[in-house]
Amino acid sequence: MKFNNERLLIIAPHADDEIGCSGLINKIKKDGGKVFIQVLVMGGFNKIGSRKIKKEDWKKEFLQASNFLKVDDYEITFFDDEKMLRLDTIPLADIINILELKSKISISKIKPTIVAIPTIFSYHQDHISTFKASIAALRVRPQSNNFVPNIVLSYEAPEYSSWSHYSEFGVFSPNFYVKLNKNDIDKKIKALKFYKSQLRKNHRDRNSILRLSKYRGAEIGTEYAEAFHVHRFYL
Repeated sequence: MKFNNERLLIIAPHADDEIGCSGLINKIKKDGGKVFIQVLVMGGFNKIGSRKIKKEDWKKEFLQASNFLKVDDYEITFFDDEKMLRLDTIPLADIINILELKSKISISKIKPTIVAIPTIFSYHQDHISTFKASIAALRVRPQSNNFVPNIVLSYEAPEYSSWSHYSEFGVFSPNFYVKLNKNDIDKKIKALKFYKSQLRKNHRDRNSILRLSKYRGAEIGTEYAEAFHVHRFYL
């Protein structure tokens, strides 16, 4: 699959969730395509067992990682301490409207060919809310003639877990893989390292990336891979 004409929009609950798509980002940028990241919320909060994270520091890390990955544009919807970890309290209709129309990189404005959204199989309420709003924003509505991207994928993040409310309906089941090489993995690890405030041993670190990438690679008979679940796919 060639990515030279693709426009990827990543919808991320928080900055650093997009690292789950960094292999796909790398493929698209190498082929000459474009990448956009919509971060829904970023704010200061007290990290368990650590210091308080300041939203300004987090934004700096995000910009460094985005520049390293050669992201074309981004938007942070809520840059707000009060809304941090409370995305699920914001009316779903408001988030849908932002994704569809109001954001400077909204679906209607940039007309992405691929949209990557977080999986619903998560224990994190912000990821679940983001998934629900994204699916609604990307639905087909014939009467309104809304723009519909060719490909809609769910991506993995450390918050994916079978320990979630939705695990009774199944688990994350990848059916779309991006084959990665050693350079792709090195770049993925370097991109994550910019997020010093978010690194957590055995959860968000070099080893966790290697473990998951090797596991997904083994599923398709290659050394490394990134895995996604397809919600829509047509060419």
